[in-house]
Amino acid sequence: MKNKSPFPAFLEQPYPYYYEGKKLVQIMGMIFSIALLFNYLLQPFDVNVSEQKMDYFWVCFIHSVNPLLVLLCLSFLYNLFPKITDHWKIRKEVVFILLLVVFTGISQFLIREIIYKNPLNWSWHYFREEVLNAFIAGLFLGPIVILINGNRQQAKNQLKASHISELLADTKETHPNTTLLIETEVKSEKFTFDSNTFVYAKAEGNYTDIYLKKEQGVQKLTKRISLKNLEAQLQQFPYIIKTHRSILINKDYIENVSGNAQGYKVTLQDCPDTIPVSRNYIQSFDSETASR
Repeated sequence: MKNKSPFPAFLEQPYPYYYEGKKLVQIMGMIFSIALLFNYLLQPFDVNVSEQKMDYFWVCFIHSVNPLLVLLCLSFLYNLFPKITDHWKIRKEVVFILLLVVFTGISQFLIREIIYKNPLNWSWHYFREEVLNAFIAGLFLGPIVILINGNRQQAKNQLKASHISELLADTKETHPNTTLLIETEVKSEKFTFDSNTFVYAKAEGNYTDIYLKKEQGVQKLTKRISLKNLEAQLQQFPYIIKTHRSILINKDYIENVSGNAQGYKVTLQDCPDTIPVSRNYIQSFDSETASR
């Protein structure tokens, strides 16, 4: 099928989202170290020492801390919208870095009065200069960081996915006591559930699409039940696992696992759809599949 996206294929590739938790702390440390060394050792921009209110090292230190504060604010706002961050792509990473660069340039301009003794600190000339300097640094460092991180994470996930596929190469298991009566939000719509025929389920608003294995292939059953409610009622089946905040799968039906920069993609038997394993579920997916 032809890609209808207006963006080049490269920009549509999955990309790891780093801006939360431990990974955010790590990338902040990396940005600070690179920025401090970049400013202090290379001195890429013209510096008038007579205008500085402090030693040049502390000027570089403040300029290196500034993007971290901007990064914290941006990541906080982005993390309020998990639907955006769950499907992170290179183009979203590029936009994020551009926003980081622009707001860093603006914030560098706003703190000039703290660092420099210059009556023109609040002029448009220095506003343009600070934003331009931030862009130059961003254009130099941004593509390098994107390429290194993307390739490293993709290679790591591909290796792990290959190992998982080997572990899951056995035939589908059958289990005793697989039938259960599921209570839905509408009492009259309760239904009998057989875990041996269950392939996967996907939340769609107030409903959940449940895909079941039948003789003629995989068929969809739509019920008014939240995925959280369904998951709670299926806890007795350890082979039914969550790979995404809106998806449950039966790991016995996993046919293949492939890796990309963002995580895994799971192919299920007789199912044309590929199922994502989002970044928040990679660790649990690794342990669940290893315990098969």
